[in-house]
Amino acid sequence: MRHLLALFCLLFIAACDDASDTLKIGGKDFSESTVLSEMMALLAEDAGIAVTRRTNLGDTSVNLEALRRGEIDVYAEYNGTGLVMLGQPAISDGDAAMERVRALYQPLNLVWGNRFGFANNYGLAMRPGRAEELGVTTISDLVDQAAGLAMGVDENFQTRPLDGLGPMTARYGMTFGTLRVVPSEERPTLYDLLLDGSADVIEVFTTDGQIADLGLVLLEDDLSFFPVYEAAPLVRSDALVRFPGLQAALNQLAGKLDAETMQALNSRVDQDALSPREVARAALAELGLVEAGGGLDVSEPVEIAHSPLIGTDAETGVALRAVRAAFPGRRVLLSATGDPLARVAAGGAPLALVAAAEAVDIGADGSLAARPIEAYGVVGQTYAHIVGLGETRGIADIARLGTGPVGSASHRAAGLLAAGLDGITLIPSSDIAAVEADAVLVLAPLGAPAVQTLLANGRLIALEGWDAGNNLVRFPQLRLARIPAGSYAGQTGAVETLSSQLLLAGPVVVDTDAVGPQGPGASIPTEVAALSDQTVLALSRALGVGTGLDPAVRAAPALSPTLPSPPAALNPSSSVSLMTALVLAMLGWLIWLYARPERR
Repeated sequence: MRHLLALFCLLFIAACDDASDTLKIGGKDFSESTVLSEMMALLAEDAGIAVTRRTNLGDTSVNLEALRRGEIDVYAEYNGTGLVMLGQPAISDGDAAMERVRALYQPLNLVWGNRFGFANNYGLAMRPGRAEELGVTTISDLVDQAAGLAMGVDENFQTRPLDGLGPMTARYGMTFGTLRVVPSEERPTLYDLLLDGSADVIEVFTTDGQIADLGLVLLEDDLSFFPVYEAAPLVRSDALVRFPGLQAALNQLAGKLDAETMQALNSRVDQDALSPREVARAALAELGLVEAGGGLDVSEPVEIAHSPLIGTDAETGVALRAVRAAFPGRRVLLSATGDPLARVAAGGAPLALVAAAEAVDIGADGSLAARPIEAYGVVGQTYAHIVGLGETRGIADIARLGTGPVGSASHRAAGLLAAGLDGITLIPSSDIAAVEADAVLVLAPLGAPAVQTLLANGRLIALEGWDAGNNLVRFPQLRLARIPAGSYAGQTGAVETLSSQLLLAGPVVVDTDAVGPQGPGASIPTEVAALSDQTVLALSRALGVGTGLDPAVRAAPALSPTLPSPPAALNPSSSVSLMTALVLAMLGWLIWLYARPERR
């Protein structure tokens, strides 16, 4: 028993020594905090300090309590959050905020290290087109319109007592008509709400990678409501004593990280699905603080090519969501180009967001030839906005029609229009607002900012006479439609025009004798890669059940309806037929034996 007791004491002492010799690093439950925790851990290990990682520990209250109890030794905190956690008023000056939190936390035996160099403040973000449509650049610009807008927030922001939703709306004097709240652990889904139009404005962290990736507008906090949130290590004072080299290790990060750098690092974790430790090591190596490793294996982004005037908010948001769902763990980027389908055909992008009018080439004689693309689903609807300039009052007055660049959706739709109506010359331009013409045609979804800009010096013209000849048969990619009244400021009545489906499309599969990605007889020319049936179906599911594909557009083979199985043949084979005849003969013989008269 004495030997066992001595052994137990030795093991206990060893365990205590191990605990005291191991730096325990905590972290909050979002990507940026995990990356910062990994950076501190890697620098500590490089200084010869043994580290135990407790990243993704929980929210601010969990990490702070764990730090106070000694369950962790350090984690990355924000000075603005440090003030809020002790019930202090917000401070927008970073230096004043650091001085204040250092004084407040010293009696708790907690030390604020040097700041990393960036602030991750709360902010409000909008889709660029929606912000332009509403004329919003600052949070104050929302005040008069908030009652008709939907706001997206997470639960944490909704309940924060000093710098959350309630105090913010009170400070700015506004109330949103609709509030959409998501769980804090599902905060990234706020961007999905913004993209699909379920929310007009959302709460964000200003270093979120999605802000740059999606080209969102960050509204100016013109009343300086949100306090500054500068990141820095928050350390137990006894940990600095136990690990003499810890302070110097952490100081290597002082002032080294700016907001753009953190946006890029967050994007690598959230969008590229890379390990936070790999991202942290690569960033430290780039700063020259640790030895370079093998580098990051960043997958090629999935690019969606689109015409410049097609790339509007709600529709591009739907396309982005669908492609991100079909390509999990891949970054998805939008790319404006003059002729998106030409880029797809050349292998420059796997997908395009195009109008059905872009699916054909028109010859000099007015004949149409299908382009090598296939559609995966309907994203929305585009409308031919014909804006008369100067004295132009009707279609008959148009001799020179301005369009987008050659090959773009507007240019191709205008080409079909000119082929159906005599006497129109196209004037393509990359700057459609500056083109000199009698009218301008913009093929875009309703509410397009480019159309609203043109209407400042023009008027929508009704398209008359399109159905007088055989245009509806010759050009099925364009359908009769109306632009509803009130679609644009100052538009008092509906306007007759043409519409064309907005589609998510890719390279067509060409029938050959070769074996391609979709099986025998389904290869494609050159180096262009077709999407697999599985990906096509995933895109279709992500787009949801809505309007079916226009029959004038070629659909992907994977979307073809499944035909019912034909009934089995009555006589599948001669051997089966012979066996059936023998069985019937034997059955007849048995019946005869049973029914024949008894012999005496």
